[in-house]
Amino acid sequence: MNKIAKIIACSLIIGILAGCAGNSNDTPKQEATSQDTQPSAPHSSPDQDDFKTGIFIELSDVNDTKLNEQITNSLNAVMKALVNNNEKEFKSAFANDQSADAHGFMLGKEYSFDKLISVEDDSAGRTVVTLEVKVKDGSDVKVDNLSFYFVKDDAGNWGLRTID
Repeated sequence: MNKIAKIIACSLIIGILAGCAGNSNDTPKQEATSQDTQPSAPHSSPDQDDFKTGIFIELSDVNDTKLNEQITNSLNAVMKALVNNNEKEFKSAFANDQSADAHGFMLGKEYSFDKLISVEDDSAGRTVVTLEVKVKDGSDVKVDNLSFYFVKDDAGNWGLRTID
């Protein structure tokens, strides 16, 4: 019985020491981080200083049959409308007014369309185009992936339905 108690006590001591050793390595890193960051300074992403509004994707260079002419035209129109903050062009890029109105909150920001991530068909029969986008809202710049969902109507025409 005494031998079991000693083994348990040794295991607990080793566990405590290992835990303390791990924490002592983390402490300097945390202190260095807090010293480098000034509490009154605004946090900015590295992309904030070199942010440029515009479309830096050339969809015509994409060799994918899922990215047909109707989808390409609609995607170019919505990107152009967001970059130019043009509500009329923005609404015309969507398949219907209801879809356009649901996305009106996107206007009034600055956009940089930087990279095509993917073009995929989903299980619902939609073509989903995902782009890497920088969005500047006031002084805050966020890098995000936006997915544009295109649906074919009864007449066989593709239209933008939603952006997520």
